[in-house]
Amino acid sequence: MSMPAGWYDDGSGRQRWWDGEKWSEHVAPEQGGGTSAADQPPTGPSAPSATGYAAATTGQPSSPDRVAPVLGFVGLGLAVLGTVLACIPVTFVVGVVVLIAAFVVSLVGVFKKNTAKWPSIVGMVLSVIGGVIGTVVTLVIVAAALVGPTGPMTPTVAPPTPSISAQPSSEPSPSSPPVSERPSAEQIAAEVQKTFQGEGMTNYDDMPDFYPCMGEQLYASDMSDETLSAVISGGEPLEAERASAEKAITDAVLFCDPNGEGAF
Repeated sequence: MSMPAGWYDDGSGRQRWWDGEKWSEHVAPEQGGGTSAADQPPTGPSAPSATGYAAATTGQPSSPDRVAPVLGFVGLGLAVLGTVLACIPVTFVVGVVVLIAAFVVSLVGVFKKNTAKWPSIVGMVLSVIGGVIGTVVTLVIVAAALVGPTGPMTPTVAPPTPSISAQPSSEPSPSSPPVSERPSAEQIAAEVQKTFQGEGMTNYDDMPDFYPCMGEQLYASDMSDETLSAVISGGEPLEAERASAEKAITDAVLFCDPNGEGAF
């Protein structure tokens, strides 16, 4: 659609006469300046009127070939997309690249003639603000992920593992008699010798009859089977039989070594 004849901005900042088909050589005089023959408005039926020039300077379109601000809207859209991508840590780098492209496209749109400038300006501003927001959001998310959820502190020292030797065994030791029945005199003699020697009492080693005698005396004592099995292996007797067990051991030692030949 052709623009009607009138005064319009020709893009250089001056008002030039448009005859309806093309620009003429006539331009409006500058404020306070002189006029030349080329500056005089054309005469004839198509000559501009004073009211037409006034309307052109107060509200007429600035150019007859004004175009849509395509670059401005493209830059604005890229700025919005880049801001969203920059706020996601996984796509942060892609978002930054898109924001840089949005800034460049919007900057080119600002210098595009005969187009609206506001989309380009908004795109430039949004690309800068989006970069700042995306950086802050990404840093906060990454920092929160590195710190991890806060909760009760877990113990760093593992609880001590019970010693295997301290665990009760369901099977009796090969060297100790079973507790379910009374040990024989021979077993008692062997256990007493092992216990005495383990405690450093080697003064009876030269008396071959001492330990067999101890086995017979303890076997014939009134100690229960459980208490007898405990004391001959160096354990503790039952509390109720402690006194009688100590007396039985003392009597057996005095009987088997009446002269104290094995004493220290």
